[in-house]
Amino acid sequence: MSKSLERKLKLLQKRVSRKRRGSRNQKKAQYKVSKLHERIGNIRKNYHWELAHSLCVQAGMIFAEDLNLKGLAKGMLSKHCLDAGWGQFLQILSQCCLKRGVFFHKLDARKTSQICPNCLAETGKKTLAERVHSCSNCGYTTDRDVAAATVVAIRGLAAVGHTVKMLSEGKFIGIPTT
Repeated sequence: MSKSLERKLKLLQKRVSRKRRGSRNQKKAQYKVSKLHERIGNIRKNYHWELAHSLCVQAGMIFAEDLNLKGLAKGMLSKHCLDAGWGQFLQILSQCCLKRGVFFHKLDARKTSQICPNCLAETGKKTLAERVHSCSNCGYTTDRDVAAATVVAIRGLAAVGHTVKMLSEGKFIGIPTT
């Protein structure tokens, strides 16, 4: 949600709270709040559709982490997670992929930021302040988010059946070559 709409919503909600309960003026103010909520929702949904279409044009396969959205909504960044509408975006993305013939798959989100995408060794937990992934096993260093996205891509390709190295077992999984 943009900052200007957030400020406007805060102002309108303050106006509603200052009106006498059950009065006609309170109902009029509440109507303005509901219209602004609807506008914010429409803007978010439109952005999600535009982003989903642009992703479908760029990719043949899309893999996403199956995040615990209810758990994220209770955490420290709950307002931002709810404002972003991740659940709605993933639903729209799956619909868009279905319409455009792009493969979409949700993957297990466990330990994606704790595994090195280069050597597939587990590097241990990182705090949110740690933004760089560095593997003590192979010396590979990259941005933490890029490393996690690479691990998601490796898991996704393994789930589809492309020959990639499985993360936990260290063996190759793929389509038989007979």
